[in-house]
Amino acid sequence: MLVRNLIFDKTRIPLLNKTLNVASLRHRALSNNVSNASTVNYKRKDVNFASYLRSQVVKPQITGARTNDRHMIVGNAAQQAPRIYQPDSGPNTTGVNNVDVDMEMANLAQNHLLYNVGARMLSGQFQGLRKSISGQVRA
Repeated sequence: MLVRNLIFDKTRIPLLNKTLNVASLRHRALSNNVSNASTVNYKRKDVNFASYLRSQVVKPQITGARTNDRHMIVGNAAQQAPRIYQPDSGPNTTGVNNVDVDMEMANLAQNHLLYNVGARMLSGQFQGLRKSISGQVRA
């Protein structure tokens, strides 16, 4: 188990895995928005994918240690999980709720493409590891 984690940590596999997890969470939020497009007073939801991914890639300038659960997380974004939130979307133009079905479908398509790219990149990482283990030269 420890050896496997050491091998994977030297690749992009952990980051790509997080990317797929966040894309999946965002897909659920966007799908719920489309499903509830005609539900009165429903508030659209989203996942802030870009800021979460940035927090996983960019190293924090300040790091801190939590010695108590009541302490704030300082500079250690790895402990913060992506979450669904309700964005402030401005005025209600439909009279029912703040869901624009066309925008949600466009966001779903964009998220779908992002997930597919991440899945292909993850597959490529595993293929590279498989070739390394079997001793094949890249071709």
